Amino acid sequence: LFVRIREIEALETLKDMSKGRVFMESAGDAVTDTVENVGDAVDDPSGTAQDVGSGFTRLFKRLGRMSRNAWEKGLSMVSKNYQTKEPQKAKVSGSVLAKGFLGVNRAYRELARELRIDPYTRNETLSAEIERLASYSAAGSFGVRTIVPVLPILYGAGYLMAVSDLVYSTHPLDLQLQNEASLREMGISDKWIRRLIGSERHTPSNQTRVVTSLERMVGVRGKTALVRVAALAKNNSDALFFTRMIELLSIYHVQRAPLKKIVSTDMVPFALSQKDRAVVVAPFDYFRWTRRGHEFIRHLDSRIPDGTAYREIWFSGQLSVKARHNLDSAGWAVFDQAATRI
Repeated sequence: LFVRIREIEALETLKDMSKGRVFMESAGDAVTDTVENVGDAVDDPSGTAQDVGSGFTRLFKRLGRMSRNAWEKGLSMVSKNYQTKEPQKAKVSGSVLAKGFLGVNRAYRELARELRIDPYTRNETLSAEIERLASYSAAGSFGVRTIVPVLPILYGAGYLMAVSDLVYSTHPLDLQLQNEASLREMGISDKWIRRLIGSERHTPSNQTRVVTSLERMVGVRGKTALVRVAALAKNNSDALFFTRMIELLSIYHVQRAPLKKIVSTDMVPFALSQKDRAVVVAPFDYFRWTRRGHEFIRHLDSRIPDGTAYREIWFSGQLSVKARHNLDSAGWAVFDQAATRI
């Protein structure tokens, strides 16, 4: 919910920005500069490639998964269209090339940082608006700080433990490589690394949230169970649910009581603390006592080891009176608003 509120505010801010005088003047300059730069590539593609060649050589060495020939192919496309007397296609090709390699990605992330939103948001309307404005910033006519007003920080927007500086400042391919390396160091098998990093359900931000949280859980056994459940998310909502669950477990481990082991179940994993407490994190906005909810709790009860004296369940949001009563009666210690109470 907090994410959606932030995105709505960000979209309104971007719309207001587009109407501003500073933006209109800067956008005009940016369009002029972009046309001139594309023109240079069309008139002298080999010279343009030579000018930026050293920079892109470093880029491709750093990002081994990106095709080394992408830049040359792009310039070749520009040159071919120009030589065949199709300057309009050449301009379009040049624009695509510039957009992909000359800074829009970085500008996009910087603008997202100023707006305090996830740079990999799935909100298509917001994403398109950020991309449009970031393209002007990438052309060098203004910095995002020039025209972005400071948004108030929402209470609870700590979901952006969620999106750390790493996500904003790092190219997505570099981010992927770093996340893979970190998971490998933790002893996660290549099979589950590939499943998580390759999942369409998890944005680079989500993946980084998962990895960063696991890194914080020093000394905890069974982390593969958490990676597996995240990697097998069936939809975007599940991916966000499991990401938040892993985050809250890591916060519990660091701030409340050390955990020793993650226990896998057919539904959601739970943790055992070093004092043999069973710790369940349920990131529901609102939990009601339905048949499915009852099955969820019964399944957890069946997996908790005999002799576990204390069971606690943490909800990220709130729960109904009936749910609280039934959980209390079943011997669970119940906590709501987990993010502010752990």
